[in-house]
Amino acid sequence: MIDINWNIFKVKFNEKEDKAFERLAYLLFCTEHGINTGIFRFKNQAGIETEPINYNDQIIGFQAKYYDTKLADNKNDIIDALEKAKRENPDLNKILLYTNQELAESTKKGVKKPQYQLDVEKKAKEINVTLEWRVPSHLEQQLSLPVNHHLAEFFFSLGKNIIDFLDELKAHAENILIPIQSSIPFAGTTIKIDRGKLLTDIENTSSAVTIIGGTGGSGKTAKPNKPASEKRWPGNTRGASGWG
Repeated sequence: MIDINWNIFKVKFNEKEDKAFERLAYLLFCTEHGINTGIFRFKNQAGIETEPINYNDQIIGFQAKYYDTKLADNKNDIIDALEKAKRENPDLNKILLYTNQELAESTKKGVKKPQYQLDVEKKAKEINVTLEWRVPSHLEQQLSLPVNHHLAEFFFSLGKNIIDFLDELKAHAENILIPIQSSIPFAGTTIKIDRGKLLTDIENTSSAVTIIGGTGGSGKTAKPNKPASEKRWPGNTRGASGWG
């Protein structure tokens, strides 16, 4: 199981955290509601990230809010998003609010919810929308599910990325190709390996199929002396690695 470490998320998507978190929320929202074909959205969608969906006779949308500051400091931003979502989607009756910040418990004795949470939920009730929070404790559970393992790995792992993969692929190709040479430096001179007669024999063979055997790097792959458009091979030529 991958540790859901928001510091890793921040490092990995440095200065692009908002977009990355929006994408994470979108993918989790789709998984939670069994959507495999994606959801339509407009550019700069107001209030919610995509068009709402119809799920179990409810019209549901979602909003993703990534903050570097406390939720209490962003209460007005959340309320503004709720109002825009309802204004642009009058039939909307449920919103899932994804955020990377936990809600802080009230300091008042006997009271659980902090005042800013009460204010946000009050506004949701006023516009006739059910608000469901998706805070880190929810996201951790969703990302621990096998179906979401690839999401946890992508968003919260500092493993090798595509650039590392391409660099390794290039190095691997060079390690294979470098030993394939037609000349050998020796004692201050170069010994040239002349394969002219062999190539001529292959070109002039009457066989339908020619099999060339040899160990890896022995030179089975050879560039034709003539352009491909001018060369007339009498049959199919195959190289078989590992033949002695």
